[in-house]
Amino acid sequence: MLMMMAAFHIAMLLGAAALLVWAAVGDSLYYRIPNKISVTMLALFPLFIVTAPHEIDWKQHLMVFVLILSAGFVMFMGNLAGAGDVKLLAVTGLWAGPHQLAVLLAGTAVAGGIVALGMAVLTLIRNRRSTGRNFPALPVAKVPIPYGMAIAAGGLNILYRLSQPILFPS
Repeated sequence: MLMMMAAFHIAMLLGAAALLVWAAVGDSLYYRIPNKISVTMLALFPLFIVTAPHEIDWKQHLMVFVLILSAGFVMFMGNLAGAGDVKLLAVTGLWAGPHQLAVLLAGTAVAGGIVALGMAVLTLIRNRRSTGRNFPALPVAKVPIPYGMAIAAGGLNILYRLSQPILFPS
């Protein structure tokens, strides 16, 4: 019975990982993160809690979710973040909880810097290739950044860390 619960728990982690990959791909291609990704991750979380081989204080995880969603709403209203990014980060923070939150935010920030640098390089290449053609040069500061990729990278790191006690018990 315990093995079956652990297998189901890992399945929840894999499901959340697949959703994060879907969000990253969708955001990189269309600059959109569908609501169904965040809603599905939200729906998987109670199953993750129920199948956990150890006690998880879900109230603390919920508090992290509410705090990130609130801060994200303020950022969205200030036009500093997209709505899909805010929802994805909040639901990923739900999975991370208070003990993994710093790791999630640091990993997301590092990945976001890499994504932003990559977008700047791609824009500079595009601008050089379009010189003399009918394409106007894009200012690097105005290029949208698919931050869902960075959130997914930070989230995948968290899901990996959450799987370790189950896959390699001490």
